[in-house]
Amino acid sequence: MKYYGITDKGLLRKNNQDSYVIATSESGDVFAIVADGIGGNFGGDIASRIAVQSFSQAFSETNGFESPDAVKKWIRERISEVNSEIFTYGQTHSGMKGMGTTFCGVMLTSVGRFVVNIGDSRAYAWFESGRFSQLTMDHTLVNDMIMHGQLTREEAKTFPKKNVLTNALGVWEAVRSDIDTHTEDMKGILICSDGLHGYVEEKKIRDIVFDTEIDPALKTRKLMKAALEAGGYDNITIILIDLEGEESL
Repeated sequence: MKYYGITDKGLLRKNNQDSYVIATSESGDVFAIVADGIGGNFGGDIASRIAVQSFSQAFSETNGFESPDAVKKWIRERISEVNSEIFTYGQTHSGMKGMGTTFCGVMLTSVGRFVVNIGDSRAYAWFESGRFSQLTMDHTLVNDMIMHGQLTREEAKTFPKKNVLTNALGVWEAVRSDIDTHTEDMKGILICSDGLHGYVEEKKIRDIVFDTEIDPALKTRKLMKAALEAGGYDNITIILIDLEGEESL
């Protein structure tokens, strides 16, 4: 298994509110996370940093999981703790109320692969068959409207409120999260903020990750280049995990 991560503030933003980590535990499990901060002033970058650092530290101290249920229980407990930490920070620091972050993570363990999502950062997987699939569902107003038949996917591309989140870590006292187990035989996994998937066509992303002539580090840099060439309108964060040659995870 090979993995590589990269982040950039883009061409228009003054600061980078994205954070990411590829954490490893004492047992050799891996937890890759992308967090895209939201909130005024520097609230977003603080929220995303709190999320990444808290999860990374707690995960690094784990020593394996006995079952998929144990993994999900651990994730839910950490989400509750981190949500409270960010929410309290926002409530007790001037100008920080409403700060929060998206959270998209992929955990690779000896008892399975798990994808957790809050907000609109995304995880994708690609397969030997040539299939490239989104593993997460966006927690956004526009996606809710699509799901309820109020908007088509074509209309969604130009919908004025397409970036409005319906769920985020730390904004409210309670948070919901999607935690899914994936048993398919994947070739690799991509995790990214909307600075990539919001501006680069899915076909272009797919073509890059399926390029067999380049390694994960170069693929990641090519994805970043594509996002910047598309305008670099937002912060961009990308983690690429190549699962080929994977042994225990």
